[in-house]
Formats: sequence, structure tokens, C-alpha cells
Amino acid sequence: MFYGEKYGALNRMEEDADLKLIEHRKMEEMRKRLKAAAPAPVKVEKTDREVVEKMLYDRGDEVLEAAYSFYPRETERLVREIATMIRGGRLKEKVAGGELLSIFRQLGLRFRLKTSIRVMDQGKLVDLGEKLRRKEE
Repeated sequence: MFYGEKYGALNRMEEDADLKLIEHRKMEEMRKRLKAAAPAPVKVEKTDREVVEKMLYDRGDEVLEAAYSFYPRETERLVREIATMIRGGRLKEKVAGGELLSIFRQLGLRFRLKTSIRVMDQGKLVDLGEKLRRKEE
């Protein structure tokens, strides 16, 4: 083996290592630029109504909708207060529709809900009025 061959091989290995190092640095720079250019994920905060709706069960959503249709300003104010209690940790249990309706009534906000009584008739749920009409016929 000649001195030139040995020297040329070493020189190429050093060049390869230098190229890899330069390439690595450029990739890191590109990653940093992309991170800086990409907007930080914006944390979308839930509205008061969404917070309260998550805590409702047993027709609570129907009560809330009816309240909004009859008393929109007053309901919004009450929802804001309930949401504050939920976020503050003072209200941890879910609220039933009947409890929510009771709260509205205690505040003097009376409204009607559409209610129906359903019974099982021949394997199907049927409104009580419809079942009584069938018996009359």
C-alpha cells in the first residue's frame, strides 16, 4: 500500500465525518426554526354553559334548554355562578334535572317542561294517553 492511498482514505473519512457533523447541525437548526415558527397549541377554555352541561344528568340538559328559552338573561347568570362553583371545586357531584328545576323555582323562575308518561304495551313504549285511547276504541 502506498502512502498516497493511505492518506487519501484517511482524508475521505475525515471529510465524511465533517459532512455528517455539518448536516447534523443544519438539521438541528431547522428543527429549532420549525419549533419557533409553529404556533403554540392554544388551550381552548370551555364556556360556562359547556362546563355546567357536563355536570348535568337525568334530563338536566332539557331543563337548561327550557330555562334558556323562558329566561335567557337570568339563566345565563345562574349558569355562570354554577360554572364558577364547579371550577372552584365547591360543586363536585353531578346535578340532576329535577335538582336544577328546583333551583330555578326557588329563584322564582317558573317554566314548564314537556313531560310524558310512557308505558310498555306489546313490547313497545307508548304514551299513556295513546294507550288509553286504544282501550276506548
